[in-house]
Amino acid sequence: MSEPAREPLLRGTDGATFDRLFAEGAEALATGSYGIQVVPAEGDRRWGVSALLRPDSRAAASVETLTCEAVAVAGDGHWLTGAVGNSHLTMRALEYPRDDVEDDDPSVARYADALRAASVGVRPLTFEVTGLTLTRLSVMACARPVDEAADRLSAAYAQALGPDAWLEKEFHREIWYLNLVHFAAAIRDPHRLIRWVAERRRVAPIRLRVTEVEIASWLFTGTGMTPRRLAATVLG
Repeated sequence: MSEPAREPLLRGTDGATFDRLFAEGAEALATGSYGIQVVPAEGDRRWGVSALLRPDSRAAASVETLTCEAVAVAGDGHWLTGAVGNSHLTMRALEYPRDDVEDDDPSVARYADALRAASVGVRPLTFEVTGLTLTRLSVMACARPVDEAADRLSAAYAQALGPDAWLEKEFHREIWYLNLVHFAAAIRDPHRLIRWVAERRRVAPIRLRVTEVEIASWLFTGTGMTPRRLAATVLG
């Protein structure tokens, strides 16, 4: 995510970051040094309240198909992050996990107010899922925005958040993506999964439309993390 004072670059336009992630992920799988997800608890660094872009129903179904194919190769026990109802692109992480997030949480109210301000005049966003990559934690779908609207919204949201933008103040998100499978158990055949993803580094583009931005916390369902909607703003 771009810092408020800096004009954003279009994320994911050259593929270099996705290529680097694949190389790092393939090495981690081949050496057995890949990460294993555990259910987050208060004080952890990931899966806190976030601003999410949720795919339209047709794209979500296509993402779920890729997710099911990936987990069939990875084996049992992994998180289905790309399942319908779970799939998302993270626009911004807002805080670390905590147990006391309620619907009337004052921090969430500020996040939602900032989102409404940043979204004025913003039309629905469009991406294309162009292929898959690996990380040391997941199988990931690479998304490419069709124009600069998503990056501009991300930067405007950081500006509108003010002090509430602290968590990612020094962090620039270089890519847009949807995680399909988070590794939460031993991978059945790591080399087979590496080959499977390598063969799908490019796929027939999946058009993905986003009509609203959601502020959400996270719940573990037994098969993965699912967003719990706290607030949302409709685009357009």
